[in-house]
Amino acid sequence: MSSPAEQFSDDPDDRPGDPNAGAREQGHRRRRSLQEQARSTLAKKMARVAKSHRRIAKATAQRARDLEDLREWSADPVTAKLLNPDYARAGAAGPVLTDADASPRKIAAWENQEIARRTVISEVACTLRLAERTAEGLIGEAAMFAGPMKATLTAMSRGEISYRHGQVLMEQLSFLPLEEVAELEAQLLSVATDLTVGKLAGRARRMRERAHPETITTRATEAVKERGVWWEGRPDGMGTLTWYGTAQQTQAAHDRLTSIAEATRNRDFQDEAIPEDRRRTIGQICADAAGDLLLDGVTPTGTGGGIRGSVMITVPVLTAMGESDAPGFLEGYGPIPADAAREIAAGAPSFTRLLTHPETGTVLSVGKDHYTVPADLRRWLRLRDGTCRFPGCTRPASRSDIDHTRPWEHGGPTDYDNLAHLCRAHHRLKHQSLWSVTQEPGGVLVWTSPAGATHRTYPETALGPPPTLPPTPSPTPSPDTDTTSAPGEFRARELPEEPPF
Repeated sequence: MSSPAEQFSDDPDDRPGDPNAGAREQGHRRRRSLQEQARSTLAKKMARVAKSHRRIAKATAQRARDLEDLREWSADPVTAKLLNPDYARAGAAGPVLTDADASPRKIAAWENQEIARRTVISEVACTLRLAERTAEGLIGEAAMFAGPMKATLTAMSRGEISYRHGQVLMEQLSFLPLEEVAELEAQLLSVATDLTVGKLAGRARRMRERAHPETITTRATEAVKERGVWWEGRPDGMGTLTWYGTAQQTQAAHDRLTSIAEATRNRDFQDEAIPEDRRRTIGQICADAAGDLLLDGVTPTGTGGGIRGSVMITVPVLTAMGESDAPGFLEGYGPIPADAAREIAAGAPSFTRLLTHPETGTVLSVGKDHYTVPADLRRWLRLRDGTCRFPGCTRPASRSDIDHTRPWEHGGPTDYDNLAHLCRAHHRLKHQSLWSVTQEPGGVLVWTSPAGATHRTYPETALGPPPTLPPTPSPTPSPDTDTTSAPGEFRARELPEEPPF
């Protein structure tokens, strides 16, 4: 039987005595040499990448140790007492007044441990430029790594696994009783160094399921209590709405949307009037169907009927007139495309329209239907701030309190340059912790943390001073007049005559 080399005739260029054979061989050797050099360079560069990756793992492991040290220090009763602003005051402050948008209410002051916990979370979030939920998660992870998952922390410290690998292990091990963690952790660490994060997650999930002493029914009953919905802004005028629910519900919803999309696409394919470049993909139709069902649908119990979502946008004059493509600004998000802003401003009943000067940004009109001084001042502040004005907070101003920067009970005026939106949590943090704030011209807030760090937050929209004309008295409704708002119509709440801050 002939060898593979004998099954083919010689290359004509390789005939003995060919005068060019030496040159070709030299060319082959040179190309092989260059290729080996490229492979060697690739190996060196990848070694540096891997070394940097290990350094990141080591650094995140050290961060976890430092966060746990901070948490333990703040949890000490003596430390917690010192972080309470009442400690250095002549007397206790007593109940805290809050919610300057509605009637004043007294809310019990936080305990020392809660003040210390929130102080640490807010300090970490502002220092690392993280959302407070993310900062709180890092602190919780650090406690887990430094406690029952020390072996995982050690592996990260050595650069053997990444921080993301450690998080995957924690996601599964945190559901086990503490006495079961060490054994499963050791089994997973033995394979974690050779698996991607996705592969490790699948392996850990299966092993945790076999090792868990409780039945999946019991655990599912507890897990379903964590269901919820979250929104997050995305670039280019987009956003993400996340629904965390049971596997059967979310899968059934996805299947229903897919079925709707497939049926719609089949109908679209039969419609020759739709241009080929305008035909939607399955994913696009699913997104459109989900939006229609959520915005206009009604639940089997009738919930949702007559309820419309409400947002507020700022539209430059020339954009509204169609003479400019300058973006509009969506409250709590930021710029949106001019076409979307014009569509909203065209008269959808669930939106309040506002016109601003294209160069100065000064308010030109806030509408005459709600022209009372308190309501216009509140709406002016809402448009200026956009969100809660604590560093890093993205809670919409429409769901936040109006706070007096200089407390009202200490002589702070109820003026636009002494007011700003704070969500309920940060409103209380300002008044019940060692955080302090001052307001500079233009609505710039300067926050000073308990650790002495300074953080500035800026208004979302540049606005001129609010209208100072006397209020136009509202007409007295007749007994036959329906004073209720249309579904989704914005109704401004009145500021109290004597706001608590």
